[in-house]
Formats: sequence, structure tokens, C-alpha cells
Amino acid sequence: MDKEAKLFLLFDMLGDLVRSGPLQWKIKRFRTEDVKDHVFDLIIMTKLIKKKLPNYIDTDKMIDYAIVHDLEEVITGDITTFEGITRGEKERVNKIAMDYLIDEYGDILNINRLLNGFEDKADIEAKVLHMLDKVNSSIAFLKYDSENEVDMDNPEIIECLRCNPDVLRLRAQGMSLGEIFYVWHLRSVNFTDEELVKYNISREDADAIVAVIKSLMKSIHDQIKRVNEITNSFPKEATVYRKVNNPNLV
Repeated sequence: MDKEAKLFLLFDMLGDLVRSGPLQWKIKRFRTEDVKDHVFDLIIMTKLIKKKLPNYIDTDKMIDYAIVHDLEEVITGDITTFEGITRGEKERVNKIAMDYLIDEYGDILNINRLLNGFEDKADIEAKVLHMLDKVNSSIAFLKYDSENEVDMDNPEIIECLRCNPDVLRLRAQGMSLGEIFYVWHLRSVNFTDEELVKYNISREDADAIVAVIKSLMKSIHDQIKRVNEITNSFPKEATVYRKVNNPNLV
């Protein structure tokens, strides 16, 4: 079981990799989102919407995609183009990392099918997870906003982010960083006409899937600012031994 143990440790290392977004926006929170947090979020979101999706969507396959979709980042880190790294260079190092993972661990998990299937949106399950992946990226920033951890005027934020025309335009409309991310990423929650053909689904089904994802995200958006109302509703006698390392959470 040595190889299985090594692969487990790779997944465990994802918990030590902070996602690039909070670093680039200079979030000062005591703990920011790591890659394993993001993977877990996608798994939970998939389970939560399972009963509201068409029954031909295989949510077990979506979970398999979620588990491995960022695994190459344990080698490459969370690379973004805002760091001055070209798309071509990102693709080059990602391929080296993916080839290594496939060669070393492909006999344990079907890493080749899962990683490439997710990247290519090869089936409806990969497409739906892609939409969840995009909108999930806004959740952490909505949380940071709610805790007043975001200073969009911080001069340490790289100029291409701080002075991005879309950021400036939406800020002028009174949007916070979390709201800006929310609006940006919700644009990805859609099906093109070409995708309807690719996945052999009706526009009615596609719109229903989009509605489920947008409904979940809107509810999270509305609830995240009132998270202490949720914790305050806990039965008090059961919270006596509860330990929380978040100073913003009652």
C-alpha cells in the first residue's frame, strides 16, 4: 500500500497550498482558503444539489472529478496569469505535472480520464462541476468581505488587479470585491447552444441546471453575511465543548 499512502499524502499536501486569489488581493485574514478547502467545498456542493439535478447526471462522477481536478497544483502551485506567467508556460508545467501524476498513480485512480475529462468538459458531469468550480471561487471572498478583511486600495495589490477596468467600473457601482467575484463567476453558469448538442440535453434541462446552481449561490451569498445567526441558533447545551479558531465566528 506504499503507493496508495503516497497518493494520500499528495492530497493531504493540498491543505498546505493557499489559493492564489487571497494572496494576490493581500487578504490579511488569520486563515485563508487552501486548495483542499476548495476541493471539499465542491464535493459538498455536489451532494447538496444532487436531488435537484436531472437524474441522468452522475454526481458520483462529479465527485470523482472534484477530488482530482486540482491535483496537479500539489506540484505546480495555484498558477494565475496575473503573476506574469503566460498561458503557454502554465500549460507546459501543468502537462509535466499531469504526466507525472498519471505515470505514478494512474493505476490507483483514473487520473488521466478524470483530469483530462474535467479540463475538456468531456461530459455533462464535467460541465456542471466546472460551473460549480467557478462560482465557488466567489464564496471565500464573500466571507472575507463579511469579516471586513478586504482592502481594495492596498497599494501592495498588483496593479493589473487593483486597477483592472472591470474592477474599477464595478467598484464605482458600489460593489465590494466579493460582490465583484460573485458577478464575474456567475457569468460562467450557462450552457451554449453548442454545449446542448455536445451533451445531448434540451434547453429546458440546461436552464433547470443553471437555475439550481444560481439558486444555491444566491442563498450562500445571502446567508454568509449572517453566519452568526446560524451559530446562535445552535442548542447551547451542546456547544459547551466547542472549539473555534475563527475570531469572527461566535
